[in-house]
Amino acid sequence: MIPVYPRKNRRILCRLAVLLVAAALSSWVPLAASGQAPAAPAQTPPAPPAHYTLEEYRLAPGDELSINFPNNAELNHSGPIGPDGRVSIPLLGNVMLAGDTSTQAASIITNVLRDRGIAANAVPDITIMRYGTTVYVGGQVKLPGAIQLASGMDVLQAIIAAGGMTDMARTGQVAIIRRTSDNHANVFYVSVKDYIKGSPNGAIATLEPRDVVFVPRSKITEVDMWIDEYINKTIPFSRNFSYSYGNYPVTTVTK
Repeated sequence: MIPVYPRKNRRILCRLAVLLVAAALSSWVPLAASGQAPAAPAQTPPAPPAHYTLEEYRLAPGDELSINFPNNAELNHSGPIGPDGRVSIPLLGNVMLAGDTSTQAASIITNVLRDRGIAANAVPDITIMRYGTTVYVGGQVKLPGAIQLASGMDVLQAIIAAGGMTDMARTGQVAIIRRTSDNHANVFYVSVKDYIKGSPNGAIATLEPRDVVFVPRSKITEVDMWIDEYINKTIPFSRNFSYSYGNYPVTTVTK
């Protein structure tokens, strides 16, 4: 049953309803009129990469290779790339592989085997057991200089091979300078301190030939000053090369 109110009471209720609606409208302001955008949902920052690389490594003289054929074990071979850039492989003879990536080298071997009628589709897995080049470790380490690069060597292992860090080392900001084939270099940082502690942010970089590891003494805020102080005067790079700091290009260094 619908309640019936006296006429006077109905007028009072109508006035109250109008006042409530007016109050609600006065307190509501569209987001566009208020100048505030809807709050973006919180995002979890991505985990740092476990391996840093700018381009796939190209084989060089002195590299020790393990060439394994999953389905043709009789073709397996291990040996170095000679000074002429060739690898001496049984049944194939000398095959030029220097200057190619591991993927390209595998394709070359597959094609040679097929062209000579030895195997139709023998695709090898190529592993670099030992690099024929070195990396340079400098800054706040006890024995700065060039060290032999072992397969899979990371930043911490290179620092240990250089005698370990000094008491003044900044372990949370170790710099790595990596050159590409066109003499372009990129600088990035890893936190050895977080890596040792097992922190999720402690990603460590696997080194590649010609990498430079630099352990600073204190936080560097001026990129140009850092480059001039530690690259131009300390690290054995060509004077004429371009580099970038993170995502920001920096002018070519010429001295």
